[in-house]
Amino acid sequence: MNLKTIQSAEEYLNFFDEEFIHSSCSSEDPKIFNFYLSLRQRFLNIYNDSDNSFFKKMSLLLDIDAQLQILKELYNLKKSALNEYTQEEIIQLTVKDKTCFYRELTGIQLNQKAPWSLIYLSEAQ
Repeated sequence: MNLKTIQSAEEYLNFFDEEFIHSSCSSEDPKIFNFYLSLRQRFLNIYNDSDNSFFKKMSLLLDIDAQLQILKELYNLKKSALNEYTQEEIIQLTVKDKTCFYRELTGIQLNQKAPWSLIYLSEAQ
């Protein structure tokens, strides 16, 4: 997948669909599968919502994207048997850690003020 060629939210989500929809996730880990489907649907609803401003939509989409990234990472660890988290724990960690995801990516500590940047809009949630 080339990020430069993505033309729609569906195309962006195809990357995650490979992990959760086009796999055994629905039968082996149904709670994670259903959680993914709810994140996916929220992403699409926000993307297609014409009532919110660009910045509000970006804030909400970044919030969901952080969860998608964390969920994928934790799910891959679960599949490789490198962790013993339950499905419930993976979902809880995903929801909890979304607030610091972009800070961790950029090396900003939680006690530091976030720089003025679009990537930190999700912290407004």
